[in-house]
Amino acid sequence: MNFLRQHSKRIYIGTTAVALILAAALCFDYGVSRQAEESEAVETVTSVAEKEKKDKVLISVSTETIEEGLANMGVLITQEYYFTQVEKYTKEKTFLKFITTQSQFMYSYDGAVLAGVDFEDIKITRDDERTAIIVAMPPSEIRAVTIDRDTFKIYSERESLWNPLKLEDYNISLAEFEEAAKQRAVEGGILTRSDEQAQKLVREFIVSLPNTAGYAVEFK
Repeated sequence: MNFLRQHSKRIYIGTTAVALILAAALCFDYGVSRQAEESEAVETVTSVAEKEKKDKVLISVSTETIEEGLANMGVLITQEYYFTQVEKYTKEKTFLKFITTQSQFMYSYDGAVLAGVDFEDIKITRDDERTAIIVAMPPSEIRAVTIDRDTFKIYSERESLWNPLKLEDYNISLAEFEEAAKQRAVEGGILTRSDEQAQKLVREFIVSLPNTAGYAVEFK
């Protein structure tokens, strides 16, 4: 009994100290848990913010910017058809309603038929629901026929005394030659190849722009 009285003060102090230590430990544990919860909440908010930011990046694709960039390219020659072509020019003339004279010559030229697309006529629309960029592109056209006049060759020539060949006949024959070369190039598929090459160039241009990585490029 005397022992308890003598040491009651020390026992009280010791008990109080243990209680304070336990309380501090509980507070620390609560603080750590709270901090972890707050950290998770911050990460969740950050993830949502990043997703919203990405969504905004996708939506920020400007069709006007794409159209302007393509229009600055102007008319692009996207396909060339090279040839060496032999043609025959015939000139007929009738006298007295029943006498016909004929002059003709066979000749050849080297040249090229050029096909391309006017990029100023390309129209761009955007479908955000499907994350697609739709390109309305005009068809390819024959843009030029170039003739290398230095390659001109005559293989045969027959000229009538009553129907001589003149310079204008050669000019007419050259115009017919260019038209024939153009027709052969079209029959050989130059316009189809030109369309395919133009689409490839447009696609490469669009995907090279910022903020278009999430979009598919479609042609119509």
